[in-house]
Amino acid sequence: MTLIINTEEDEQRQLTLTIEVPEKRVLQEMKAKARKLARDINVPGFRRGKAPYHVIVNRVGKDHLRGEAIEALIQPVYEEALAEVEPDIYAQASLDKIEDEPLTLTFTLPLTPEVDLGDYRSLRKEIDEVEISDEAVAEALEAAQERYAELEEVDRPAEEGDVVTIAGKGIVPAEEVAEAELEEDEVEETAAANTADAESETEDEAEDTDGEAEDEEEAAAEEIVLFDTESLQIILDSDKVFPGTSFAENIVGMSPGDEKSFSFTFPDDFEEEELQGREATVELTLLQVENRLVPLLDDNLAELEGYETLDDMKEGVREDLEKAAKEQARNELMDEMVNDIREIATLVYPPAAVNEELDNRIAQFKRQVEQAEWEWDDYLKLQGTTEEKLRENFKEGAVKAVETQLILRQFVLDEKITIKEADVDAKIDERTESYGDNEELAAAIGEYYKQGPGLDMISSEILTDKAYERMVAILSGNAPDLAELEAEAEEEAEEEAAAEIEAVEEAAEEELIEEVAAEMTEEMAEAEEDVVVAEAAEATAAAEVVEEMDEETAVEEQE
Repeated sequence: MTLIINTEEDEQRQLTLTIEVPEKRVLQEMKAKARKLARDINVPGFRRGKAPYHVIVNRVGKDHLRGEAIEALIQPVYEEALAEVEPDIYAQASLDKIEDEPLTLTFTLPLTPEVDLGDYRSLRKEIDEVEISDEAVAEALEAAQERYAELEEVDRPAEEGDVVTIAGKGIVPAEEVAEAELEEDEVEETAAANTADAESETEDEAEDTDGEAEDEEEAAAEEIVLFDTESLQIILDSDKVFPGTSFAENIVGMSPGDEKSFSFTFPDDFEEEELQGREATVELTLLQVENRLVPLLDDNLAELEGYETLDDMKEGVREDLEKAAKEQARNELMDEMVNDIREIATLVYPPAAVNEELDNRIAQFKRQVEQAEWEWDDYLKLQGTTEEKLRENFKEGAVKAVETQLILRQFVLDEKITIKEADVDAKIDERTESYGDNEELAAAIGEYYKQGPGLDMISSEILTDKAYERMVAILSGNAPDLAELEAEAEEEAEEEAAAEIEAVEEAAEEELIEEVAAEMTEEMAEAEEDVVVAEAAEATAAAEVVEEMDEETAVEEQE
């Protein structure tokens, strides 16, 4: 009863697996199901489990019995076919079609992606050294001062840098409909100048355009609310509140209780595209003015930030900025190189790879929504969207993420990058050294990173660090020779294998020694037990002799 198996691979690394099951095997499974049913149901005129096959068929129906048999055959038949075909499966297969008489099952199997990175070692790029300017350090120190600034209410006109509390409303009014009507008139005049044939050909398009114009006019009629509040606290800083506008300047000079109406225009390069070049109108009342008392930049501030002196703080701030800058530079360089490799690489992967990434992103987003105490369905309704639309919105990012993962994984493999135990130990030491004298906490954290998710996290960081170092070497033209790397990898593999064999032999030898020692201990214990028994027997015999002598002496004395 051999299965008839056919396979066909498409251009997206998907394997169509078609399995035809012999009818004899289906009938055997139907009889097996009938025997089970005979044990489970009561059939009049027969003892439980003794009803013949044709009676069970008449009782439950042939189609029902065949359906159960087919359902029972799907998994074992699939596993048998896999064992014969041995495909390189990437994700779970899907059962696409079931045909009967003969029973034919059709599966789609996502296969492991095929990745060829191309001649990525020829890529070159000038890599700038990370430098932290004194100005950047000064800005960070100023930000630290701002964190500890205190507010003091003052009875005077507001000044630049003050914190003020306002009430009122700021809006971007709807665009004037007159402008839209003027544009529509111009379109109609242009259309009238066209030939009659052109008018006939474009009649339907004109109707569509009218509909679009109505939509645009409707959208233009909507105003944008910037704020509508009874109490809003802001800093009068033109670089922070609606930057590039005169909003803050219009409030400077107002005193508590003053009311004011004014307008301002957003710059053409404003970060929010819908506000670019638009005019806003504001009506507000100034409720309160507070002066910001910023602490001095001295040792006292340094202590608040966890340093002993201001000099220590400056050094620490520079180190933190340098670390952050290097991290950013590393991420940017890796992104750029991955994008450059993507341009020359050949990536073939099944749709299941992107679908899996989309599933993860939707699940993560759903958790975030629910953690914000929203019901998922309510959130979707509020946003006027569906899960299908979200998947479509996330798809571009998911595709990029999948391709990035494939490129980085293949890069690590091609470059023979590995993780050694010493790498893990060094990374753990780096993580735990900040805990200082708290040896117990450091030990617990170190133990966490030696297994399970902690080890996975550490390993991922090590691989990322090594991949970055290799990318820098490649881009600067100083990459190590791949043949030498391969030879080193083989040598390390041989050493590891030898070490494992030695460890196994040592363990076996220790086990043998322990067994021999245990046997010797057991033999010695038995020997000691024999001695004790012998001594006890001798003592008993001696006691019996003494007793007999005492009895003989007593008899002689009586005589």
